[in-house]
Amino acid sequence: MLIGIDIIDIDRVKLAVQRTPRFLTRVYTAAERDYCLGKKNPYPSLAVRFAAKEAVRKLHPALASCPWQDIEVCMNLNGMPKLYLHGQARLAQLQARLADPSISLSHSDQQAVAAVVCTKG
Repeated sequence: MLIGIDIIDIDRVKLAVQRTPRFLTRVYTAAERDYCLGKKNPYPSLAVRFAAKEAVRKLHPALASCPWQDIEVCMNLNGMPKLYLHGQARLAQLQARLADPSISLSHSDQQAVAAVVCTKG
């Protein structure tokens, strides 16, 4: 079993967005931006998705340098987070023979955390 985990201060993401507006389009997919920016306070949702992308990159060396937008977190019909790997991330997953990863997200007022788990083989 492989595990990737990341925690980030929400204010760090907020400052990155305010300081460099291009950050949003470089890191997040259009669907992620639409979902997060539709919220009254988008920063916890943006931060937890950033943590998820980092957790995926920590999961396996083959995923370490994948582009940010190749890792996408969406919500399924039941409101549960679902991880999608595209492009280079999907290719790395297939080459490393990794099963589809499961994801768990959480945040408090100040921090966001994501854990990603998958099996190999």
